[in-house]
Amino acid sequence: MKRIITAFALAATAAAFTAPAMAEEAIECTKAPVEKWMSKDAAAKMFTGKGYQIRSVKKEDSCLELYAIKDGKKMEIFINPVDGKVIETKVKN
Repeated sequence: MKRIITAFALAATAAAFTAPAMAEEAIECTKAPVEKWMSKDAAAKMFTGKGYQIRSVKKEDSCLELYAIKDGKKMEIFINPVDGKVIETKVKN
């Protein structure tokens, strides 16, 4: 009986820790192959031209993710790497 209770407690604890990680689903930006994607530099230049200060650009699943500052706000911008369309923006405090 002790083993069953211990196993249940371990399973409940594991579920509690994995649920928050699973809650944030991957954003889908494109189904196009990587060969069709713009370069990280091209993405940075596109947004620099719109007044953003680009800190870094990285590949994140099917998106390009730009870390940027605009109007004093830090942002994560997920874009379609083929056409540069903004898919999601997260403003950080």
